[in-house]
Amino acid sequence: MIRKSAALLCAFLLTACMGGLRSSSDVALYDLGPPASVLAGAATASTGVAIEIRLPGWFDATNMAYRLAYQDSQRLFSYTQARWAGAPATLLQQRLRQRLAVVSGGATCTLRLELDEFSQVFSAASQSTALIQGEALMLGKARSLLARQTVRIEVPAGRDAASGALALSAATDALAKQLLPLLEQNSTGCRPLAAAN
Repeated sequence: MIRKSAALLCAFLLTACMGGLRSSSDVALYDLGPPASVLAGAATASTGVAIEIRLPGWFDATNMAYRLAYQDSQRLFSYTQARWAGAPATLLQQRLRQRLAVVSGGATCTLRLELDEFSQVFSAASQSTALIQGEALMLGKARSLLARQTVRIEVPAGRDAASGALALSAATDALAKQLLPLLEQNSTGCRPLAAAN
């Protein structure tokens, strides 16, 4: 009887461990898509401009966040079987560097994005929107404020993490297009630090 109980316990534990391994390997990783082309006019406008992304602390992790606006809009949920491939700020910075041709190193000017939201918002159980919201600041030498612009991008999404990731990628590209005039109008005199010395 004891042997039988021990055997059943071992079988149960083995099944639980295998189940845990399966669930962890089933976690889907998403980014904002393959390398994207530079927007027309961006290469000239962004010379000497660095980009900086600021998101609230709860976006430091790789969790894919969503909100249920129809139920509890103040609560932030995370998908259990989906993750970002990196922190959202890192992915966003990488994508915008590609689209706007801004530099990753030092420059005399900085395009700073202070975002409040980078998530999938459900208005109903089967209907959601990718939302990027915050403010863009164009900073000159000594971090002087050259211009500021409110940003709010919404792109329709579906009912799962995959559609949310796809919509947030599209929203990021739309954000790049919205930021281009800000660069074009305020980048005169911006130089890479090496050229400025």
